[in-house]
Amino acid sequence: MQTTTDTLRLLEQLAPNAWPAHTTEKLGDWTMRYTFGYTKRANSVHAVGSLPFDLNWLQKVENFYESRNTASCFHISQLSPAQLDETLGSKGYKKSDECFTMMAACEDTLQNVKLDIQYDADYLREATPAWIDEFLTLEDFSKDRFDAYTHIFSSIHAPKTFLRLSSNKETVGLGSVVVEQGYGCISNVIVDAKHRRKGIAKELMSALVQCAQREGADYVYLQVVKENKPAVDLYEKLGFKAMSSHHYRILKK
Repeated sequence: MQTTTDTLRLLEQLAPNAWPAHTTEKLGDWTMRYTFGYTKRANSVHAVGSLPFDLNWLQKVENFYESRNTASCFHISQLSPAQLDETLGSKGYKKSDECFTMMAACEDTLQNVKLDIQYDADYLREATPAWIDEFLTLEDFSKDRFDAYTHIFSSIHAPKTFLRLSSNKETVGLGSVVVEQGYGCISNVIVDAKHRRKGIAKELMSALVQCAQREGADYVYLQVVKENKPAVDLYEKLGFKAMSSHHYRILKK
């Protein structure tokens, strides 16, 4: 029988596969990740497991990021070494972006949403340049991120779906899901600001969970910033529960 700790370990293993970095380097159990400096998930040390045996581990991390002109950053979770967070805090690393990892059974989630999709739905196996461009626009992200997101999305090896909901050919919402070992990782859920409060986020989630099921997933999970209360509330209404939490520590100079 799989315990909660077993599930947490599995999700910590699967989540990086759903958001692959451009450059990685192992440091003991940890993985240093870099993707042109965009998104903390792809530009941080995935610090799961024991502290490296190398006593100069912090200097090696800082050298890795300094050589790439990027601030050193650590992903700190419940599976990180107990003393790591305090150690980094004492070294000038500032805490940032406290997040939940939330999970739900597919069947439970679909009971809480309508199964019929009211908008036109396009399901893509790969994120096209047009999909990425629209995603950056809806998120109000700089177009400088285009190459980073192109790499991340194209480097996902597990079955993946990029969803576009539209009305009269106008995009109203986007989202994606990656399925591995029976778990679907939902990401990039965004609704056009002009079309919010119309239930579109629920429709996106419904469609993405159905996609995950078709690929053999029994469960879906996602990561969300704790301060994003509207999103957290929505996911809780859909049956998601917080399984764990994590945050980042970034070196501020």
